[in-house]
Amino acid sequence: MIDIIQVKFCKLKHLLFIFAITTGAIGGASAIAQTQAIDQVIAIVDSEAITLSEYVNRHERQRFEDRNLGKYSGQVDPRILEAMIDERIQAAQAKSLGIQVSEGEIDGAMQLIAQQNNLTIESLIDQIENDGFTYDQFRETLRTQQLIRKLIDAVANSRVVVSDLEIENYLNAHSELRSSDESYEISHLIVLTQGKSDEEIKSERENMEFIRKAITEGQPFEQAVMSFSDASNKDDKGYLGWRTSDQLPELFIDALRGMDPATASISGVLQSDNGLHLLKLHDRKGSGKLIEQQLVNHILVQPNENNTSEEAEALALDLYQQLQNGESFEKLARLYSDDAQSRRSGGSLGWIGPGDVGDSFRQAAESLPVGSISQPVKTRFGFHIIQVVDRRQTDMSNQNAEDRAREEIFRRKAEELYSNWFRAVREQAFVEYVGA
Repeated sequence: MIDIIQVKFCKLKHLLFIFAITTGAIGGASAIAQTQAIDQVIAIVDSEAITLSEYVNRHERQRFEDRNLGKYSGQVDPRILEAMIDERIQAAQAKSLGIQVSEGEIDGAMQLIAQQNNLTIESLIDQIENDGFTYDQFRETLRTQQLIRKLIDAVANSRVVVSDLEIENYLNAHSELRSSDESYEISHLIVLTQGKSDEEIKSERENMEFIRKAITEGQPFEQAVMSFSDASNKDDKGYLGWRTSDQLPELFIDALRGMDPATASISGVLQSDNGLHLLKLHDRKGSGKLIEQQLVNHILVQPNENNTSEEAEALALDLYQQLQNGESFEKLARLYSDDAQSRRSGGSLGWIGPGDVGDSFRQAAESLPVGSISQPVKTRFGFHIIQVVDRRQTDMSNQNAEDRAREEIFRRKAEELYSNWFRAVREQAFVEYVGA
């Protein structure tokens, strides 16, 4: 299936060519007509032949992606031929592993391409045919790409694990990922501790906790600053104004990112090398804003060639009833879900936020109390049973940096794993070049 989660796990961009074909990346009808009479075999891959007519069609399509590639002049470009050979081998491997692509999945891919190009399905088909590519040929191209995507999932993506330590090490080495446009309007109260003994610092901390309690119970922060702060800017009543994240120490940033000016505007007592601090958050801007995330599980039942939409809905309703009768969500997800990735983890989609899923799925999840399970919810992917496990407020500046790090590490590890696997498969494949 085309994954409903769009940011959490990065899919390999390892397909042979992306859907530029919808906007003209197909050779003209005359070029195709010219090659239909050609039937020379130029390569044999295991038991399958690649013909010159197939190559010429591919060459013409490739020209729309590589402007430096000239028209076919009778010479076979080895780069294009090797890509075609690799594609055949990968498709054959996918089929040998029992990987299939349903008509419904191809329909979904067609729908996605149309949306990405601001076209209706009808106008997309017209565009395909105007570019000299038949509707059936286009669907077969999509089928091959989907097969290879699923093969990558089966071989590499499902085996790659990215640890929290790897993410932290990556962020330490790429500090620019932590930067953002976040800024905070704050006031500051400090009690200096330099030169004081441990016992004196302990006593000062107890006093600071007392001051914080008084502020949370109604004493104006400004009044507390005038009475207790050791800062030199007491005339400003501790007001620091707007400060960007790179103008503040990490100690302050960590505290401010977990605060909400509407409901939790006073920090806990913060301790640095030179003192004890209290912060008041007046307002915030940029990516440091908190958003609500939901920890979600789901079971997806998809219609396919062996399962009509009515049958898929009936199965989803039956699974929902089993859940109401006390059956394990994780067990049913592993047995019945058509979402291959989340099925392996008992239906878990992890923490999702706005934009991570489609509107109908998100709205259904948001309407559920924590711990409850939805009746089947229909989306373009099929019928979902949704379980909301928990909710939280999350600072997306940190989350976005971690997500980017996770995606980059995941991509690198998955590409290396898949590349090594395919290299071994390629070496075992029978490839014969016939006059190419």
